[in-house]
Amino acid sequence: MSENIDPISQYYKNVYPSICTPDDRFLASKQGFVYTCRVIELIAFPIQILSTYCILKKTPESMKPVKTSLINLNIWCTINAITFAFFICPFLCYPYFAGFSIGILSSLGMSMSTQFFILIAINSVMVISVIMLFENRSSLIHRNKFRFKTETDRILWIIANAVGCGGTIGPVFFNLPEQLEAKLLILKGVPCPAKEFFTEPIQVLTTEGFWNTYMTVTCTFIYILLIFQLIFFTSCCVYYLFISKTSQVSSQTRRIQVRGFYGIVFQTVIPILLMMIPLTIFANKKKDGSYDQVQNNVMIVTVCIQNGATSLSILLVHHPYRKFLKSLFWSSKKNETSVVHVTSEVSTRN
Repeated sequence: MSENIDPISQYYKNVYPSICTPDDRFLASKQGFVYTCRVIELIAFPIQILSTYCILKKTPESMKPVKTSLINLNIWCTINAITFAFFICPFLCYPYFAGFSIGILSSLGMSMSTQFFILIAINSVMVISVIMLFENRSSLIHRNKFRFKTETDRILWIIANAVGCGGTIGPVFFNLPEQLEAKLLILKGVPCPAKEFFTEPIQVLTTEGFWNTYMTVTCTFIYILLIFQLIFFTSCCVYYLFISKTSQVSSQTRRIQVRGFYGIVFQTVIPILLMMIPLTIFANKKKDGSYDQVQNNVMIVTVCIQNGATSLSILLVHHPYRKFLKSLFWSSKKNETSVVHVTSEVSTRN
C-alpha cells in the first residue's frame, strides 16, 4: 500500500541534518526574533503615547497647520510598530518572497497571504504619511504654484497613492504558486534555510517567472515613485523658501516657514536613514541571491526601531514638545529638591 510522502518533511529528516549546520545565533531563531521585536515596541510604546499627547495638547498656534500631518504620521507609526511586534511579526525568507508570521492574527487562523498584504498596506500608508509632512509644508507656501489648492485635491492624491501601492501588488496574491513546488524550488537555491522553513506554515508568494518579475518591478517602481514625490515636495520648499524670495512675504512669516521646514527635515532624516537599512539589505540580496536569516530578521527589527525613532524625533525636534519634556523633568527635580530642603529644615529645628 503506497503512502503519500511529503518531500519537504523527508528533506528535513534525511538531507538537512547531513549538509546543514544549525544556526544558533539568537536573532536567527523564531523566539529570539519575536522577543527582540516585542521588547523594542514595549520600550517605544510610552514614547509613542507621549508624542501623541504632545501633538494633541501641546501644539502651539504656529504649528496648527502641520498638526494633522504630525498626528497622522505618529498614529500610523504606532499602528505599524504594534502590528509588527504583536499581530503580524513576519519571519521572511529573502531573497525569496516567502515566509510566515508570528502573532495574534496567526493564532486566530488568518491566512498568511492576507497578513502579508495587510503588512504591505500599512507600510505603504506609513511612507505616504512621511511624504504628507513635506506636501503639507510645501502647500503652506502660498507662492508655490504646485501646491494643492483644496482639501479635495489632497484627499484624491492620498487615495491615488494608497490605491496605487495596494492595487498594483494585489494581483500577486490572487496568483500564488503551487506551494509544494515553490518550496522545493526554494530549497534548490537555498539548501540550508532556517529550520522554521520546515516546521512553520511557510507561504510562498512568488518564485520564478512572470509573477516574481512583476513583484520585483512593482515594488521597485512604487519605491521610486514615493521617493520622487518626497524629493519633489522637498525641492518645492527649498526653492520657494531659499531661492525664490519675495518681499510680499513678511520676514516673520518666512522665518516661521523656514523653521517649520527644518523641523520636518530633522524629524524625518533619522527614520529615513533607518528605513534605508532594510531596503539596502533587500536590494543586495536580490542582486547576489545570498541568504542569511539574521540579516532577514534585522530588516524587520530595523523597521520596529524606525517606528519608535519617528515618534521620538517628533518630541526632540520640535521646540514646544521639547520644552514640555524639559518642564516634566525639571518640575520633578524641583519637587525632589523642595522635599529634601523641607526635610532638612525640620531635622534642624528638632
